[in-house]
Amino acid sequence: MPTIFAPVTSPIRAGISVIRISGTKVLQCLTTLGFSGTPTHQKIFFQKIRDPKTAEIIDEVLISFFKSPQSFTGEDVAEISIHASPFILKKVLEILSAVKNCRLAEAGEFSKRAFLNGKLDLVQAEAIPDLIAAETAAQHRQALQQLEGKLGEIYENWRFRLIEISAMLEAAIDFPDEDLPKNITDRVEENVKNLASEIRQHLDDKKVGQKIKDGLSLAIIGAPNVGKSSLINFLAQSEVAIVSEIAGTTRDVVEVHLSIAGVPVKISDTAGLRETSDAIEKEGIRRALQKAAAADIKIFLVDAINPILREDLIDENTILLINKTDLVAKWIPDEEFLRRFAPRSSSSEMTVVGISLTAQTNLDSLLKKLEEKILEIVPSQNSPLITQERYRVALENSVENLENFSLQKSIELAAEDLRLAVREIGKITGKVDIENILDIIFSRFCIGK
Repeated sequence: MPTIFAPVTSPIRAGISVIRISGTKVLQCLTTLGFSGTPTHQKIFFQKIRDPKTAEIIDEVLISFFKSPQSFTGEDVAEISIHASPFILKKVLEILSAVKNCRLAEAGEFSKRAFLNGKLDLVQAEAIPDLIAAETAAQHRQALQQLEGKLGEIYENWRFRLIEISAMLEAAIDFPDEDLPKNITDRVEENVKNLASEIRQHLDDKKVGQKIKDGLSLAIIGAPNVGKSSLINFLAQSEVAIVSEIAGTTRDVVEVHLSIAGVPVKISDTAGLRETSDAIEKEGIRRALQKAAAADIKIFLVDAINPILREDLIDENTILLINKTDLVAKWIPDEEFLRRFAPRSSSSEMTVVGISLTAQTNLDSLLKKLEEKILEIVPSQNSPLITQERYRVALENSVENLENFSLQKSIELAAEDLRLAVREIGKITGKVDIENILDIIFSRFCIGK
């Protein structure tokens, strides 16, 4: 297997760049760069590196060394911290490329080797890009739990228990003249039933883990000129949308990404909902309705003086926001407004808040209600959650096989159901022959990981 190398730091201009080298030729690579002496495991060395052809000094660097198997990849690994000059980086990579049986690493290849050498399971490996991409506290917490192996431990526990059950049935197949004792058949059926129940419970998560990873979607909807653009500007604390008294100013969807209550949220300001003959505005309204239908949360914004509601766009994840309360001579309580104006069939489902974006009144209450709504959808979780769609598919397939299991049919067919269930869970952690999916998984990684 060739020795691989790549920059592991961002190509954006910085003070330092780090080049990682992994494989059997690490020491030869360091010698080629002018390293003198024998590197010690987990020690950092100050060193001048030189061009092997001219002996000219290239840079003064720090070199750290990790002896196999006590490294990220399980191989010998060296990391060279160079000054982040594009010339220096290019020169070092050229020198390493000239070393026999050494090449530039492919995307995700360091992590792939860590998996192949037993340093990580697939679930842990897939947490690495999530941790790198984490922008909120919830994303960071979830990715770190997964990288620490907490999610993989759940799946490996299920796989091990299924293998134990399968072993009992395989024994019966190997000795067909011996009937399985009733206490064993009862125990097998009970264990299979319990496992299926545990996996179904794990699947019944409303895709919270994936929502934390990908972010919640929030659509701001309502009639023209009710303050939707002002609202998104307030939430973003920036003028991301044009505010105008002219109706129909917003014709396309304006989006902004925020962290609210530690959860990533993509907020969409949409076109005002009304009857129109304008073809472009009609398209904007169509997109607004599309965003509303797909949103995890909707803020339905109405004018306090002339509230216009649409019952078909209201559900339990809707916040009814009454704007311009400063223009009402005597503002009635939010709940009273709800009883008067909201459709009866949906009034019990809505959260309602009266505000004034112009006068900046009651905005703290809006933010509090929004945080509460987000935490209803993405509650704090102590147990690890499903973060990848492929995990969900494999678990659903595994449950289906467990539900097909029955000792009332031939024992060979029952054993096959268990084998298929074990295989599906093994696909998640990488405990089966899954070479065909490894390239797909690790190709999503950045170079250097």
